[in-house]
Amino acid sequence: MVRSMTGFGRGVTTTENFQLTIEIRAVNHRFLEVSSKFPKEWMEAEVLTKKLLAKLFSRGKLDVSVHVKKNEQLAQTVKVNWPLVEAYKEARTKLSSRVPVTPEWSMQELISLDDALIVEVVEIPREEILRAVEEAVTQAAVNLIDMRVREGQELYEVVIGFKMELEQQIAIIHSVSQQAVEKYRDKLLQRMQDISSIEELEGRVITEVALFAERADIAEELDRLASHFSQLDETMGDEQSIGRKLDFLLQEIHREINTIGSKNQSSVASIAVIHAKSVLEKMREQIQNIE
Repeated sequence: MVRSMTGFGRGVTTTENFQLTIEIRAVNHRFLEVSSKFPKEWMEAEVLTKKLLAKLFSRGKLDVSVHVKKNEQLAQTVKVNWPLVEAYKEARTKLSSRVPVTPEWSMQELISLDDALIVEVVEIPREEILRAVEEAVTQAAVNLIDMRVREGQELYEVVIGFKMELEQQIAIIHSVSQQAVEKYRDKLLQRMQDISSIEELEGRVITEVALFAERADIAEELDRLASHFSQLDETMGDEQSIGRKLDFLLQEIHREINTIGSKNQSSVASIAVIHAKSVLEKMREQIQNIE
């Protein structure tokens, strides 16, 4: 199955203590790379997220956004850090002995003391966090996969269209290659009309034509191209990650077309080779988007 490497998915989970929203944005990447930023106390959940995504995706850069909205009724308490406040008081007394300081403390002054007040929030159970993360990440990943599959179907149709166009150019090359040896033989006969001996003429022509036919023979390249096209069809229907394999096949197809171009003795075939390379380049651009 062809899947694109770009897409977006969102998952939302609500628990007793918070609402968690996970958003995953995916773009092209040679390998799988997951980047995420969880609350510092949720490090275990971040590890779990990367493990879950590694099981579902093979390639692509995944950016995971995490939004936590805690329940307003989640119990909170504010405690006074008395040892620190006493230390501030002692320091203030020392300062007042040397600089003019009012003896009274304002409430604003007390509240503004660093770490003088400690806000304690009831800790959310670890199991609740992990369960919520697994549910939200899975939901976001499924939505992302759905989008990648839809885009993958469009890529499939584009690539198959290019493949058919490429095969048409190869068919043109094949047809004119059959005529190349005959044309070369006729040209040789015209050039050798001044040779008096018919036996010598026939021998020279046969030898030259045989050498030319060997140099211009592209039967092996055409056979390999047919094999590569067959593998391309099979790969496009594979259920696994296929992007790298498709890229490799296109490299092999490009190699065979280059070889055919170097052996070519026809202007028609030259045009077909150029067109085939152009189509192949378009195919490679599209395949870079396939997982």
